Amino acid sequence: MKDKIDINLRIADVALSLTINPDEERLLREAAKGINEAWSSWRSRFKTKSPAEVLAMVTLLFTKSYLDLKEQTQRTDEVLDSLERTIDMLLLENDSSGMNES
Repeated sequence: MKDKIDINLRIADVALSLTINPDEERLLREAAKGINEAWSSWRSRFKTKSPAEVLAMVTLLFTKSYLDLKEQTQRTDEVLDSLERTIDMLLLENDSSGMNES
């Protein structure tokens, strides 16, 4: 069985040939579709901008979304860590108070 597969994608006006792991194909095709949808929409809104400028704007949009999600994930991890510490502390308090009653 082949470990890698070859796929072709088009992002804006650029054709890409990639060699990837098979499990990455769906996500890469979905990403290319999202980029192309944003690029088409913005290209029609900003007709005076060059394709490179529009692609830069789309890149900025997607990168901002990625960083927003990364920050949100970090905050969620911090809340979960704090909750885990609180639960551990409550369980330890409950265990130690239960031993004193015996």
